[in-house]
Amino acid sequence: MRRTVALATVATAFAGSLAGFGGQATAVSNGTAPRVSQASSQAAGCVTVVRWYNKRFNRMVEVKNSCARTACFSVTVAARRDPDFSIGRNRKESFAYGGVAWTKGSGIKNKAC
Repeated sequence: MRRTVALATVATAFAGSLAGFGGQATAVSNGTAPRVSQASSQAAGCVTVVRWYNKRFNRMVEVKNSCARTACFSVTVAARRDPDFSIGRNRKESFAYGGVAWTKGSGIKNKAC
């Protein structure tokens, strides 16, 4: 009796998992699969860091936007809220992201505007 119940449970679980995979396969073949938003994929590599430096009492980052549209980014600063910025298309510009008492920025994150 226990063996029969165990086999029935395994068969039900196996059939359910096959049905789940089959449903996903038809969704992919129909073109209804979830897609990554176009804005986030375009924001992937637009803004790059040219250099980090100090200017008087500010920490500065010089960035370059290589895309033909306005791009948004944030500077990653440890133990602080990351400041957000935007830069015009095909430009190189400097931004002050904190005072000299702040920790140095460790990188930037491209974001969708």
